Amino acid sequence: MKVIKVLLGIAGVALLAAVVVLFAAPTHLHMERTITIHAPQATVWQHIVLFKNFNQWNAWGKLDSAAQYTITGQDGTVGAVDSWQGEKVGEGRLEHLQLEPYKKVQQKLSFAGPSKSTADVFFHLKEDKGQTVVTWGVDSDFPRPLNVISLLLRGSLERDYDAGLAALKKQAEADTMQY
Repeated sequence: MKVIKVLLGIAGVALLAAVVVLFAAPTHLHMERTITIHAPQATVWQHIVLFKNFNQWNAWGKLDSAAQYTITGQDGTVGAVDSWQGEKVGEGRLEHLQLEPYKKVQQKLSFAGPSKSTADVFFHLKEDKGQTVVTWGVDSDFPRPLNVISLLLRGSLERDYDAGLAALKKQAEADTMQY
């Protein structure tokens, strides 16, 4: 009988903890990462706004080299879409919604699989003494009970964004050295 009471007590505490986490976890995720690149804004811009270039430096392209990418519309313009399908990266699309040349990119990210979700993605570029400061960020909402995922997702996104920005820096700075 004592064993049953102990097990019920443990189950009750676990259930209470799960409910607290469920209601304490944020339903909105905002995350951004920043890097300074020793290259002009125009050079960095081409690596961000053109999906053919973006697919070469983002962390997910390296994660699933067998993924298939399709760019529709005129690459680098509002309305252009980068769609992908892969075993590791799932299925999704990234669409340019707003472009302010050399300064700002606003995109809509949509995942079709393995689970459906959307997010707003942005890039901000700022010239600073011949260098370009790039901020890459994301905003997404997670209804309860999926909001618990945002707690786990943040660290993974931060690592992926940092790796992507480091690869962007390497490519943009290499392009600058070629001139």
